[in-house]
Amino acid sequence: MELDLLLKSSTLLLGVIGAGKLLYDLSITKRSRMRDEYTFAKTFFEEVSTNPALHPFLREKGYQAIAGDRQLSGDEIEYLLSLENPDRALRDYVLGRQYLEHLPQSGNLQIEFKKRYERKWSRKWRIYIYSGLYVLFSLTAFSPLVLSQLFAFSSAQTVQSLILSVSVFGPYGWFFLKTAAHIYRAQKLVDNQHRHTKRILVTGLATAKR
Repeated sequence: MELDLLLKSSTLLLGVIGAGKLLYDLSITKRSRMRDEYTFAKTFFEEVSTNPALHPFLREKGYQAIAGDRQLSGDEIEYLLSLENPDRALRDYVLGRQYLEHLPQSGNLQIEFKKRYERKWSRKWRIYIYSGLYVLFSLTAFSPLVLSQLFAFSSAQTVQSLILSVSVFGPYGWFFLKTAAHIYRAQKLVDNQHRHTKRILVTGLATAKR
């Protein structure tokens, strides 16, 4: 009995140590990646500012490397980086790109909703419905925990039912949550442009004077 307890304790301890090491390695990797991103961005921006004749291909690839998305154009990324909190603006645009379009000819506020999503209500009802579906599918996914109490399921039956329901309904719940979040982040990006108008104008005038 004591040997069995010792073995279980040792296994648990090894698991805790292994998990701790994994988390530590992940944190180190994340910090290293952030340093690499900073170094690359600094080098690239210096190249852009000092080399007006930079080849369009290199410019495009440089901006895409910063954004981490080949689907975005250099012009899109350059505009997003001109906003305050550019990292957040870039992430919001990547998330909500399905609902947005970049119109460089429209002036200082270049990110707008596509025609289908222009009206505020057309976005609100989608957020409400997707959020409601997320709640519905999430509750359904974990419903065996409640049903097991009502119908006196055994532990094995509860676990089996839970695994099945989470596998079937969980992905749908996650999809609806992401969709609602993407629309919301697109809305925040479009709204935040209006608070950054002054800064964009000043930047543009400073560039023109040079």
